[in-house]
Amino acid sequence: MFKSKIFPLLLIALLFCGCQSKKQTTGEKIVKINLGDEPHTLDPRLARDPSAQMLMRMFFEGLTRVGPDEQPQMALAKSVEISEDLKKYVFTLRESKWSNGDPVLASDFVYAWRKILSPDSASAHASQLYLLKNGKEVKAGTMQLNQLGVKALDERTLVVELEYPVPYILELLAAPFFSPVNQKVDETEPKWAEKEETYVSNGPFLLGHWRHHDEILAKKNPRYWDAENVKIDGIEMVMLDGNTALGMFEKKELHWAGSPLSVLPLDAIISLMQQGKVQVKPSAMTAFLRVNVETHPLNNSKLRHALALAIERGALAEHVSRGGQIPATRLVPPSMQLQKEPYFEDGARAKAIQLFEEGLAEQRLTRETLPKLTLTYISQERTHLIVQAIQQQWYEAFGVRVGLEALERKVFFDRISHQDFDLAYCSWSADFHDPVNFLEVFKHKTQSTNNTNWEDPEYAQMLSDSFNLSDAEERYQLLARCERMLMDAMPIIPVLHYTMLYVKDDGLDDVFLSSLGNLDFKWAVMKNEN
Repeated sequence: MFKSKIFPLLLIALLFCGCQSKKQTTGEKIVKINLGDEPHTLDPRLARDPSAQMLMRMFFEGLTRVGPDEQPQMALAKSVEISEDLKKYVFTLRESKWSNGDPVLASDFVYAWRKILSPDSASAHASQLYLLKNGKEVKAGTMQLNQLGVKALDERTLVVELEYPVPYILELLAAPFFSPVNQKVDETEPKWAEKEETYVSNGPFLLGHWRHHDEILAKKNPRYWDAENVKIDGIEMVMLDGNTALGMFEKKELHWAGSPLSVLPLDAIISLMQQGKVQVKPSAMTAFLRVNVETHPLNNSKLRHALALAIERGALAEHVSRGGQIPATRLVPPSMQLQKEPYFEDGARAKAIQLFEEGLAEQRLTRETLPKLTLTYISQERTHLIVQAIQQQWYEAFGVRVGLEALERKVFFDRISHQDFDLAYCSWSADFHDPVNFLEVFKHKTQSTNNTNWEDPEYAQMLSDSFNLSDAEERYQLLARCERMLMDAMPIIPVLHYTMLYVKDDGLDDVFLSSLGNLDFKWAVMKNEN
């Protein structure tokens, strides 16, 4: 009799619960954001695009981590001893585990860094590790991997030796490409990063599931050494265009949309700003055109300068991109205070036409015989409108129509890496707060970050010399000379210094968005919505 009475009540309760959302049923605090694009990899050694880098900060932890005050703090390293010459760092690791239960070892760092610098590695970050002792020689194959300036004294003692003093080294070590990799897993399952069943990480979150081009779920990592300070249970990341994401945000189906992972719809930005709904944050990120300087006729410096001077960046910022972007007449963002005066005049059409005519004459060309040039870019709404405007500005100045080619992100990066382009709309975001992070991108033509086919031995030498200067002002003066040389050669054409525009739910707090465009949910808090 008792059971027969209670059963209908249980059935009603179960049916009622089944109608509720997962969040209400489980009480989990899940942050929902728009990732924008499919990440090209979930391997920290290879991650390059913003979405992949953000995911790596969820899934991995290195020796240090940049905190909400934008300063590096100890992470897997609990302490460090630094030599007087600032070239040797001895890190003591805290006890921590991989997501599969294996202990994180000092040797996992050694293994990961050697892998990046092995001659056959495809990592785009190899040049960032050249500051390690013998790093460049190891990558070139002229030294053995065991001669790299990193070694494990025991399971929890890591010795790092540098080629020269690096004032920003503790900040740089927080970058995803300096993360450890589980050596045992990587050797037995080389494709471990391609699916959740084999994915092994050590950060605040785990890879829950990955439905390609659709959704990624990150779950709180109970084995993370600082798990008690991770206040949310997971992050659900969808891959949507800006219009769809904004619509979901307005229906409270997303907690974050826009920068740094995706872009808000241009036609909605002004209205959102008037309503006070858009958050704006300056970014240490510069958009520029890469120029393939070995492509005829772009091997002519005057033609490159003509294209640069004809762009009216102020008009692009005010009428096209919208959102407080700054016209760029330099590579290094203004926040790094390397050079206050512009290197060239924005929208100097008369000078641009003069240089264009001179360049054509030097190449024995006319407007009619000028080979067809194409501007390649990632297929995104804002980028499409920007390159269309640049195309029109060039046409108005020179009477020449440059073609436009929109590509999916992965195809774009593949084409750029093989220098299969004439002009390409690109951007660079700093990994650390120092101008050298921008300038070293173009140090050597063979490094994977350059892709312009330009190099200058004097430029490379001056950059190298800058690391031996202890006087900060003298060092900055030398770096400014490097930037001047780059702008004089014009293998890149600066366009805009970006700002970050995003909308955030009022119930989501303490998400750390750095001025470098790094989004970190380790300290995020979700207010109780019930």
